[in-house]
Amino acid sequence: MIRNIIFDWSGTLVDDLPAVWEATNHVFSQAGIPTLTLDQFRAEFCLPFTGFYQRYTPHVPMAQLEEWFHGKFRQVQHSVEALPHAREFLQFCRERGVKTFVLSTVHREHFALQNRKVGFEAFLDRPYVEIWDKRKKIHDLLAENALVAEETLFIGDMEHDIETAHHGGVGSCAVLTGYNSVQQLRSARPDVIVEHLGELRALLERNAMELSAARGSAARVPSTVREPARLPATAPRPRGRRTPPGARFPSARPARPAAVPAPRARRP
Repeated sequence: MIRNIIFDWSGTLVDDLPAVWEATNHVFSQAGIPTLTLDQFRAEFCLPFTGFYQRYTPHVPMAQLEEWFHGKFRQVQHSVEALPHAREFLQFCRERGVKTFVLSTVHREHFALQNRKVGFEAFLDRPYVEIWDKRKKIHDLLAENALVAEETLFIGDMEHDIETAHHGGVGSCAVLTGYNSVQQLRSARPDVIVEHLGELRALLERNAMELSAARGSAARVPSTVREPARLPATAPRPRGRRTPPGARFPSARPARPAAVPAPRARRP
């Protein structure tokens, strides 16, 4: 039974992708390199974000990249919003006594501002933020809070989140509300892939807070699962609804299938 849930922040509980994309393109412009379309950014951005910037801006010190990024992000993060179904899912967890945590690369300052705006403080037991490599923190999080790995689920929107779950020996759920595509997430082999938290809630309700029934019931994500429609991938949207060193620096719907189980990865 799932008694503890660890959430990623960006792309899982809040939508900051347009803001992070815009701030990242500002960094690229300052560094004198071509900017990325939204599709390019989603395909190329990865965690830990240091690898992303090492590929694109190896000539710029990380301290300078952070200064450019955070300066721009502060100007555009007013567009960050709670994702649909996030509040209801957090309420669902509270009603069932599920302990809730955040494990994210988001900058502490940005997290505090966004958390106040969306009003999630009362639903989160403990946030772990500014974690550049979540794999290096997952065991500490479990130990510090006396969590049983087999009773814990990590929910995220990026391959790194699923890799972190495998590393920590906890359950993994990928959501399609953030940065990585369904193809990228499928390659990480989460226990289950859902379009959004509403579908995960329905899955947990049907299975009495167990994921075991879903884990063995299907072998792959159906080809009908597609990405939610997004903005045209041409230029950053000034008013939208993700941050690199820190914020998550360098974070029309299709017919929806039920929550889609994915094959379980072999853990080290």
